[in-house]
Amino acid sequence: MELLIEYRDQEPNGRITASDDFSKPAWNRLREAVLGHQADATFLGWSIEVEWTTVLSLAPVIASLRETFGFSVNYNDPAKSYLRKYRDERRAISAHKGGIDIDPDAVQEKLETLGFVKRKLTAEQLRDVAGMATLANGANFSVPGAGKTTVALATHLLTRDDDTHLLIIAPKNAFPAWNEVVDDCLADELADEWYPVRLTGGYDAIREQLRDPPKRMLISYDQLTRVQDQIARLLSTRKIYIILDESHRMKAGDRSQRGLSLLRIAHLPARKDILSGTPIPRSIEDIKSQLDFLWPGQGIGLKAASAPHPHTVLKGLYVRTTKHELGLPEISRHFVQVPMSPPQMALYAIIREEVLKRLTGIKVSSNVDLTSAKRSVMRLLQAASNPLLVVRRLTQEAPDTYRYDDPKIEAIFTGIVEEGDSPKIRRACELARELADQGQRSVIWTSFTENVERLAEALSDLGATYIHGGVDTGDSDDPSTREGRIRLFHEDSSGCRVLVANPAACSEGISLHRACHHAIYVDRSFNAAHYLQSVDRIHRLGLPEGTETHIHILESVTPRITGSVDFSVRRRLIEKLRTMSSALDDFDLQRLALDEEEGDEPLDYDITLDDLRDVIDELSGEAPEPTEDEVL
Repeated sequence: MELLIEYRDQEPNGRITASDDFSKPAWNRLREAVLGHQADATFLGWSIEVEWTTVLSLAPVIASLRETFGFSVNYNDPAKSYLRKYRDERRAISAHKGGIDIDPDAVQEKLETLGFVKRKLTAEQLRDVAGMATLANGANFSVPGAGKTTVALATHLLTRDDDTHLLIIAPKNAFPAWNEVVDDCLADELADEWYPVRLTGGYDAIREQLRDPPKRMLISYDQLTRVQDQIARLLSTRKIYIILDESHRMKAGDRSQRGLSLLRIAHLPARKDILSGTPIPRSIEDIKSQLDFLWPGQGIGLKAASAPHPHTVLKGLYVRTTKHELGLPEISRHFVQVPMSPPQMALYAIIREEVLKRLTGIKVSSNVDLTSAKRSVMRLLQAASNPLLVVRRLTQEAPDTYRYDDPKIEAIFTGIVEEGDSPKIRRACELARELADQGQRSVIWTSFTENVERLAEALSDLGATYIHGGVDTGDSDDPSTREGRIRLFHEDSSGCRVLVANPAACSEGISLHRACHHAIYVDRSFNAAHYLQSVDRIHRLGLPEGTETHIHILESVTPRITGSVDFSVRRRLIEKLRTMSSALDDFDLQRLALDEEEGDEPLDYDITLDDLRDVIDELSGEAPEPTEDEVL
């Protein structure tokens, strides 16, 4: 009896084929194991076609079945090579080794011989570079502002050889940071060859670029999903070092096109590093796909996600610099209670009933229409933030001419239209003006694009500018681009005192801490990564000594019997920060929890079942009120 395991370069995937005399009980056990890992595996008689990562995951199962049933296993040459790599990575995980051994004290000197001459690394960065380089594949979960990009570049310099190509996968808004790190760290004469070439323009354009691949390349997550076969071919034929920037973008794993594309090619790179300051934005499950990409087939992500204390599994496999280590002062948080107006309260109450109706049974069963439920919660968040958004959407942007069936609804909608800006919008503008009178700039955060543009318009007297997903990246001299607007906000002579932004589009890849020390939140979503990273735009390494950072969080006040969705958001953010704190053994996150806890409308994708259950408790009057020691 024989089992043949083949790796097929053209797909790329794996094929498992049994000989004609193979034991039927053994084959049935193998089929069951395959389906447990990959439900869409293809069965053709005595042959199974699967993702290669499934083959790797099945390695221990096949070894056990071989011992029980006494069959032999053969491999084609590519399969031998990848299984050997899998075995080496398994040993590297056990030993927390696999890279190069280098003392942190020797890192700077070694880097300078490689052209890394402009930046002196901090003690924490030296430690993190040495830790990353020691591992066969590295994870850097340091807080934003700690220099993850700098550490990644340094690690690449130390671990590469002349044949190694670098492929960086990052959100588009992080692209400029990779040019900046070259300028800030490497000798001037190296800059041109080290600027990463951006793989853009669609399938045909990228295929042309990869005919003779550049040494350094940069591609967005969304573009990657469209050219996965081209990237797989590149990884199969060249020695590629991959850096996954903002790796939490693949947290959904094989439940998203982005995550699935990355997991399918995870076995191909020569080395992989992942970077994220918020690797667990929703639940401990978020870490699974990132670790499965880093260590395919090893089951590290599953062990961490199911462990009572995930840190015991993760310890030694990542580096993290905390805010405490950076010596950053604590943030001052101010919760601003904003009562709803009468028409807003009426609309909110109607939507509340709709949400409770849609979520009936969700506390005892997950057998509900989750997409519809999440949209209802998003509408509730809109009503609490700016009810005019809901009115415009429900009346096809024409509330004045819309034909109403119910006079009560018409009266509520008319009242909201006549009121104009919501209480939260007005209060945010008041705060921004108060701060401007004190000589302070402010950044205003809101999850909704229409709010972004309306706030910028209302604050035009303060020279307000805005950024959301519809603002393209480009030249900093062009005020219509993302970079141009950030530059405008930084320049004293511009007269721009306010930047209004959407966390989904602007919470990564920019630094505002030298120009701005006040953030105003008109609303917050259930996405902990968006909240943490938006805070870190103004609270990061490099703050001038003595600087005080202030966060102003607007929360809608409603009658206790009605419940405020803003309080539900706060409770869920607290819980998510506590989860991340436990997994990463980071007291800063725990303290933050105690102090409080893709596209322009991410809420639909970031609301979990537990979030929905908490919303039900809040709207039903069963949730505890926020306490003074639970502020985020």
